[in-house]
Amino acid sequence: MKNYVMMTVIFAVMLIVFPFVFTVGGSAFSGGFDRPEKIRLLLTDTGEITEISMEDYVTGCLFAQIPVDYEEEALKAQAVCAYTYALRIIRNNKDNPAGAPENADISDSGALYQPYFTEEKAREYYGGDYDKYIEKVKNAARFGVSHVIIYENQPIYAVYHSVSTGDTNSALYVWGIDLPYLVSVPSPPDKEYHNYLCTNEMTTESVRAALLRYSRDIAMPIDYSEWFTENNTNEKGYVISVKVGDKTLSGGEVWRIFGLRSTAFSVSFNGNVFTFTTKGYGHGAGMSQYGANEMARSGKDWEEILRYYYTGVKII
Repeated sequence: MKNYVMMTVIFAVMLIVFPFVFTVGGSAFSGGFDRPEKIRLLLTDTGEITEISMEDYVTGCLFAQIPVDYEEEALKAQAVCAYTYALRIIRNNKDNPAGAPENADISDSGALYQPYFTEEKAREYYGGDYDKYIEKVKNAARFGVSHVIIYENQPIYAVYHSVSTGDTNSALYVWGIDLPYLVSVPSPPDKEYHNYLCTNEMTTESVRAALLRYSRDIAMPIDYSEWFTENNTNEKGYVISVKVGDKTLSGGEVWRIFGLRSTAFSVSFNGNVFTFTTKGYGHGAGMSQYGANEMARSGKDWEEILRYYYTGVKII
């Protein structure tokens, strides 16, 4: 099987802007939010809008989001996350239609929402393993659409990542928003992940180009060794802020600008290239997929996993 963990970064990167405008109201179903049986999905590759069942949508999400050879309880937890996140976004788009895809509830864009594979794309990616895992994935999706993670009677932003630093991150340090259910919790098995520590080298030209795409008025010192200073890291290893040239950026901003593996990073310069050293994989907030799988391997069920990674939530 291929290295699926890369796909999780698609979801991580997509959360560049949280769609936080959200008004309470809607239907009086399950605490004041809709749970549609079908979803109108915009396929960004073709521009086609297709209406499919929620179960089929979550099936496609699972193939695009998590290693499908993970334990069944971990896949169930992921399915509930994908379904919950979709409900939250659909509700947001109804309240703020200007930001929604035209004539659709959601799109398959990993840059805007959560990644989704059509059957054709899943078969192409997984090859012969698709038929091996399809029933397992469908069963998890069927289970997932029967449960929602809520906080204060609304679906949560059920974000997740591949591997944490050994502790998950807070939404406050990724997006600057303090959400009570997205706070740091220990996830010790993550430190045993085989690619836990990674390095990525970038030339000065590529670093400059990425920064200018982010901000045309950013000013960088003549001395390259002074481009990244005042790295402020929390006790869990995640970067809170770093001074980049004449601007102070959040760890989440730097992570997005350079497409880093993680928001837990350090930067060094050796006279030729910048080296970004990262721990874990993804933004670190919400559920660690690797941690969830290890919890499942130890006998924990899907609900125990979700209640552990999302603090103070209810599951209905």
